[in-house]
Amino acid sequence: MRNMHKYEELFPDEFEAEIKKSPIIYCAFGPVEYHCAHSALGADPVKGYEMCLRAAAISGGIVFPMIPIAPSVAASPTGYIMDKPANRDEIHEMAYVSYPSVFTSIDICEKLYYELFETFAEDIGFKVCVVMGSHGPATALSKKIAEATPVFKGMKIISAGSLTHNMDLVKAEYKRLGISRISHGGMWESAMFMASNPEFVNPEKLKDAVPGAYEKYMFKAYGPEVVPDYEEIKKVSLKFGEKLVQTAAERIAQEALDALRKMGYTGENSKAGKEI
Repeated sequence: MRNMHKYEELFPDEFEAEIKKSPIIYCAFGPVEYHCAHSALGADPVKGYEMCLRAAAISGGIVFPMIPIAPSVAASPTGYIMDKPANRDEIHEMAYVSYPSVFTSIDICEKLYYELFETFAEDIGFKVCVVMGSHGPATALSKKIAEATPVFKGMKIISAGSLTHNMDLVKAEYKRLGISRISHGGMWESAMFMASNPEFVNPEKLKDAVPGAYEKYMFKAYGPEVVPDYEEIKKVSLKFGEKLVQTAAERIAQEALDALRKMGYTGENSKAGKEI
């Protein structure tokens, strides 16, 4: 059965009808990236895309095909430098740490994102664009763009990420379970990924996994507590992942609808609304 919000599955007349009802475009960016032995490599773009699909089902609008192009941050032997996005030289220098991740230079990402947004706004006519980073550096870039150009060529830019609309739920669950740190690839992220497909997460693969270059690097730079271990990941649950993804989708959809109405659309749901 076709999904009537997926850009690539719509016929032209269906696309035209949907954009008239709800001129919202959702786009998910995220690299294919190593998230330890228990997780498939598509965690970032896949979980972001899942949130976008669920949000569009609520608000109306169209979801652009998943975009596995996203930046990383520069790194050094003593750890990541979070305020310095990486370009090709930095990515190449530290590639052994993140193998087989694929990152793209921040300069290229920023130009690509802006060019897509220009197409969405000027050539197609979307009024709201939800930019789903679902990967720390991609979310940071989307936030930078949204702050610099909150309305880009007549289109409202909304920045979103894996934790921007559900951090309260993560903190509460971590407190309940006694998990001390919200780490990369940790229980929260694995649960969200599992919500897109339970087969993409296998905690048992982590049980006897031998630390690789990424783990050794993180241990040296920050200590072993920053890398999720089996005791944490075995607590992952589909139920929690569903709650995180669905709640985030609902909150993001509401933000998109609010923005749309401020730009001249009314109605209980934008699908039932009209332009004024």
